[in-house]
Amino acid sequence: MYVIGTAGHVDHGKSALVQALSGIDPDRWAEEKARGLTIDLGFAWCELPSGRAVSIVDVPGHERFIKNMLAGVGGINLALLVIAADEGVMPQTREHLDILDLLDIDRGLVALTKVDLVDEEWTALVKEEIEELLADTALAGSQIAPVSALSGAGIEDLRRLIDEQIDDLPPIPNQGRPRMPIDRSFSISGFGAVVTGTLLDGELSVGDPVVIEPGRIECRVRGLQSHEESLETAPPGARTAVNLSGVSANDIERGMVLTSPGWLAPTAAVDIRLRAVANASKPLPHNATRTLHVGADEVQARVRLLEGDSLLPGDSTWAQLRLERPIAAARGDHFVLRSADSTVAGGRIVDTRPRRHHRNDASTLEALQRLLDGSPDDTLLTVLQRMEPVRWSDLLARSELAPEEALAAVERQIDDGSAVVLDDSGLSESAVLMSEAGLGALAARAEATVTDYVNQHPLRAGLPREDLRSRVNLAQRAFVFLQQHLTESGRLIVNAGAFDLPGRSVALSEEQQAQVDRLMPRLAEQGVRPETDPTLDPELLEYLEARHLIVRLQGGVNLDNEVYEGMVAETRALLEAQERATLADVRDRLGTSRKVAQAFLEHLDTNRITRRVGDARVLRRG
Repeated sequence: MYVIGTAGHVDHGKSALVQALSGIDPDRWAEEKARGLTIDLGFAWCELPSGRAVSIVDVPGHERFIKNMLAGVGGINLALLVIAADEGVMPQTREHLDILDLLDIDRGLVALTKVDLVDEEWTALVKEEIEELLADTALAGSQIAPVSALSGAGIEDLRRLIDEQIDDLPPIPNQGRPRMPIDRSFSISGFGAVVTGTLLDGELSVGDPVVIEPGRIECRVRGLQSHEESLETAPPGARTAVNLSGVSANDIERGMVLTSPGWLAPTAAVDIRLRAVANASKPLPHNATRTLHVGADEVQARVRLLEGDSLLPGDSTWAQLRLERPIAAARGDHFVLRSADSTVAGGRIVDTRPRRHHRNDASTLEALQRLLDGSPDDTLLTVLQRMEPVRWSDLLARSELAPEEALAAVERQIDDGSAVVLDDSGLSESAVLMSEAGLGALAARAEATVTDYVNQHPLRAGLPREDLRSRVNLAQRAFVFLQQHLTESGRLIVNAGAFDLPGRSVALSEEQQAQVDRLMPRLAEQGVRPETDPTLDPELLEYLEARHLIVRLQGGVNLDNEVYEGMVAETRALLEAQERATLADVRDRLGTSRKVAQAFLEHLDTNRITRRVGDARVLRRG
């Protein structure tokens, strides 16, 4: 179902034209009827000669209500630019046309209203003015239909032209992820909360669970209407009223978005392709603050230009918007930026969860270009490279592609090797993916981490496996894949649970060997009463322990390994003889000091040889 949106200067007859086409007065409020001025969105529908129905969004033309106009114009498929023949092109005509152009609405008609008030010569002059106005816009060449809402002249011709234009419109896509920017919220006695908007990207059915963002308000579809007819399922593109259960209308505001759960995350920053209006009065500077209008929402935004220090009138650039509060928007959404009194720029959102970028960075600008106009494969790979490693469910949500489209793209990338699944679970929701380039970078980082570690600790056997997993921050299954990749590629080896560099050998320097030659006889001689020597190199002691030459205890106590094994045997014999032994019993049996006995028993506890029971130790069994 298609939506027509009016646009044009105040008092040029938009609402009267809508009523003439549809028989419905789109002015809903008493104030609008009293003043003869549309101040908020109005809605109607009409049947065309083909028999199909179209929705009509009537927007206010007064400059004070431009923000209301923007709340309704975002979801339209066909623009109906209304220009009064007696006044011709006026300031809001130009601004509304700028807005349509920025939103890439390139299908439309011009309704030249009030032709009953002027003669044919004047009408011809106004038509020339309109053609000149449209020449450099997306609506260039649009047909101009002279009409009079008062007399009905030309209304049927206009209805026929609308029908012909809709024949040429592309089908409305169904991406399986329905969302509806909310432009009205109210309550009906006995039914509860009702919201309205134009349904995008998918179908809604009665009974569907939905969520309203920002705010994560969970509710359910209780009923659906379009054109005052109840529906079981609303199609994409339809002007839809949704009756909701589980929520109060007081909790819902214009600008929120109704959608299916699990994919549309609110964001306080967006990457954009930005274009300034050609007739802007001055350049848009870097870090300027402007009002962002997207969907039915508006919020203050700081414009961070990613190339250059200003955007000249009519030029385009890449930028990032930092928002005053989170919004619910999707990649590909069009937007408009306004100052206090004029429209200054607009464009498309290309990423809704961006990092903070370095300015004038070529790789960033190339990635943004791929997101803007690349294929689904390009889009998915670009998003993957920004998030990796990433779970498939998160990549699917972040890509904002239709599920079938994303699945086909990732399967192609896995087949050609540009994407890799980092575990053996297949493409499940929890599967972890990386790009081929990302896996190479991760492997290089792991290799560099191990290299730095063994350079700092040349006497150690390598970086323990769990330490490396923690440093690269991978889940266990994904890390198993990385380990296999590292070892099969020959970048690293695994020895005794530690990662090491291929071909590296651990060898003592002459000075270190001399220290060992002095230490080992001394420890053997000291036996169960070793002296504590704080000058000993901890790295050297760890090296000796790894080769089972010494045993290190708490408090700086180091034992010759043969002496330690003898102490263990004596302690076992003592505990087998009397089942329990205190620290004093062990000290006396071994003939050592209290300090050494305590450190020794704690070591046995840690290694599950003994177990402490009160003040005594017993042997562990089994």
